[in-house]
Amino acid sequence: MILLRLLTLPYARKHLLRTLLTLTGIVLGVAVFVGMHTANQNVTQAFRRTVDRIAGTAQLQISAGETGFPEDVLEKVQANPNVSAAAPVIEAVLDTGVSGQGSLLILGVDMLGDRSLREYEVEGSNEDAIDDPLVFLAQPDSIMLSETYATRNNINRNTAITLNTMQGPKQFKVRGIMKTSGLASAFGGNVAVMDIYAAQLVFGKGRTFDRIDVGVKAGIEPDTTRKELESALGPGYQVEAPSTRAGHFDLITKGLATTINISSLFALLIGVFIIYNSFSIAITQRRAEIGILRAIGASERQVLWLFVGESAVAGVIGSAIGIAMGLLLARGVAPVLSEMVRQLYSSHQVVDDVVASPELIAIAMAIGVAASLVGGFLPARNAARVDPVKALQKGRYQIMSEGENRARSIAAVTLIAIAAACLWLGTSNNMFYAGYATVIASLVLLSPALAQFLAKAIRPLWKLLRPVEGVLAADSLIQAPRRTSATVSALMLSLALAVGFSGIAGAIHSSVLTWMDTTLNPDLFITPTQTITNRDFRFPAELEQQIAAIPGVAEAQPVRSSRMMIKGVPALGIAVPIAAVNRRIKPAVVEGNLEEMIRLGSEGKGIIISDSLANIRNIHKGEVVELDSPGGRISLPVLGTTVDFSDQQGSFLIEKTLYEKYWQDTSVNVFRVYLKPGASTEAVKENILAQLGRNRRMFVFTNASLREFILTATAQWFGLTYVQLAVALLVAVLGIVNTLTVSISDRRRELGILQAVGGLRGQVRRTIWLEAVAIGLIGLILGLAMGAVTLYYNVDMLRRDMAGLRLEYQYPFTFAIALFPVILGCAFLASIWPAETAVRRSLVESLEYE
Repeated sequence: MILLRLLTLPYARKHLLRTLLTLTGIVLGVAVFVGMHTANQNVTQAFRRTVDRIAGTAQLQISAGETGFPEDVLEKVQANPNVSAAAPVIEAVLDTGVSGQGSLLILGVDMLGDRSLREYEVEGSNEDAIDDPLVFLAQPDSIMLSETYATRNNINRNTAITLNTMQGPKQFKVRGIMKTSGLASAFGGNVAVMDIYAAQLVFGKGRTFDRIDVGVKAGIEPDTTRKELESALGPGYQVEAPSTRAGHFDLITKGLATTINISSLFALLIGVFIIYNSFSIAITQRRAEIGILRAIGASERQVLWLFVGESAVAGVIGSAIGIAMGLLLARGVAPVLSEMVRQLYSSHQVVDDVVASPELIAIAMAIGVAASLVGGFLPARNAARVDPVKALQKGRYQIMSEGENRARSIAAVTLIAIAAACLWLGTSNNMFYAGYATVIASLVLLSPALAQFLAKAIRPLWKLLRPVEGVLAADSLIQAPRRTSATVSALMLSLALAVGFSGIAGAIHSSVLTWMDTTLNPDLFITPTQTITNRDFRFPAELEQQIAAIPGVAEAQPVRSSRMMIKGVPALGIAVPIAAVNRRIKPAVVEGNLEEMIRLGSEGKGIIISDSLANIRNIHKGEVVELDSPGGRISLPVLGTTVDFSDQQGSFLIEKTLYEKYWQDTSVNVFRVYLKPGASTEAVKENILAQLGRNRRMFVFTNASLREFILTATAQWFGLTYVQLAVALLVAVLGIVNTLTVSISDRRRELGILQAVGGLRGQVRRTIWLEAVAIGLIGLILGLAMGAVTLYYNVDMLRRDMAGLRLEYQYPFTFAIALFPVILGCAFLASIWPAETAVRRSLVESLEYE
């Protein structure tokens, strides 16, 4: 502690900027970790809060996936002697069209049975109307709003509001305003309650319910009642605790969580190298101080703990700042992440406030301090072992011994062998990720030797460009590999992650384009919602004939999609007339014979699954899968596998007539419309809206507009590429500034002699500029090379553990080429301040150095 006070604090005050750069490495890693994880946690928690608040006191919920079920199921549930209350529910989200207000979560309930499960606290004079449920039910245009939503939109009791229903715009009268607590606080306060039968009309759900909320009598275990209800209702129904819905949400968004974990891990690893570099610089500049300490009797242990203590203090301070910055980052990321999840997964949640959990903050602090200690330990150990005589010799600290190089090379080769064994011999995900980690570690160990090799390769080019300055710059890197290794390693890791993300984004983009060309090829899509992923609204089946009768329409194909349980997890079931659809498309077959698949599938003798579902659930052609429906359990063979990007968690095609038989549902989510030759797309679109859209909720998308929506959603998913590129640029600037600073300190006498014998200031500047650009170029080359390896693992990772997608390896050459001017430009900008510092330093001081 005395040494910290006497030696560390004066150094930190004198080199304040460098101290801040040291902290930046910790801040960077912790901020990305906290920001991304907090945003993801808050999106998940928002969904959980919505589920909990809407569930009220219900202990069980009965559903049949997203398909809904007939009303007569309610009687079976109410007949169970253990059930104290059973309330049917329709839950859906409606876009209000009100600017800045977002969506409105509408809960359709039966007020006669629902009030035993949910509390409806209403404001003042509204209580008389709501206390008598019959008054509310007798007027089907009744609606209750939360106080939050009503206040935002200046809505009072008895105000009429217009909702865009499946029967067109309809007016509803606000007969109650709920206090903002419990149910009314769900979904960010954007909540409304209406009679369940009115909700059926609003959303076009016919005589079906989405679920039944169940209360269990006192003294009876909910699990006992759950088993009895499962037995009474059959396998097509899921009887679960409300919290189980959040578990399904976690399964659906697993790929997103994995991406965030990998990005955070890389950010922390990059932070470690920045810290390592910063402490190496500090120790280099304090060699004389360390030598004097050792000469007057300070032990190796005391010197070691001095620098370990410095790294611990830096870790605490940097982690605290990183946590604060991470929370700011989370506030910006959470709404974007929430919207992305809504579009990709049709999940309904609103992040009303961003809060980091105490556990996450504690973990972030521990990780930040640990990263700082890891980054600072090796420089601290080297400082403790320094010979007092060598401590006063210029540059000796930066030279790596042959023994150290040999040890690094042996360790790297060993790790590469382990990675190869994990890749070729291991089939489990744990082995795969262990191999990935060892590959990264091996490349990091080799980075100093590779950087020195590349510096030697660059030397002739630099000599050709500037005979004096180029040679001096290259020789500086060749003679001091330790000085540049941390900066090169951090830049290499950051660029490798950016290349990996960019490659995956490019592969998915090209695969999705191919899929859209071959499968998603109708001229028009008619949907009841503004996003094709929202399945809350449904068309009646008879609309198919009305669409087909529109002039210019050649064929209208109905599609009914909903999440169903397959092998105990949710997947997107797509019910279509298989023969009709496949006359128009050319799906890419992964497994099976297309003609046989279409023939048997259209006869209802099997299902056709997506390649992603086959990979995620390990399902193959010929395997019999069981689908649970309200009409009973169906055992169907897998007829084959095709490429399909309809859903992140996989999808399967089932014949629509078979679906209608077992799920007792003839409704439609989307109509795929093909036009006659020569028909105008815009003219037919306007005609459909004019004839069929005036009295019902309807949106018509052209093929081009739908493609744009899908590609935009795909681009959002991989927005992390640009975040990571920004991190890479920051790493380049900070690392090169630090490296050049210590390079100038090491070469102060050399640069002074250069000026004394007639060297111009411009020559000194160019020497430092070329050294900086060389560092950027070396880091760039190694990053692009490591990116090729990272992309290979990312492609396999996407298939194994994230979305089940089988993508072709496509290196992002365009992105890689674009990085050259960006990274080299940043390297040059980073060198300007150190160069000016070098040329403006006193010549006498430079010559007296050492």
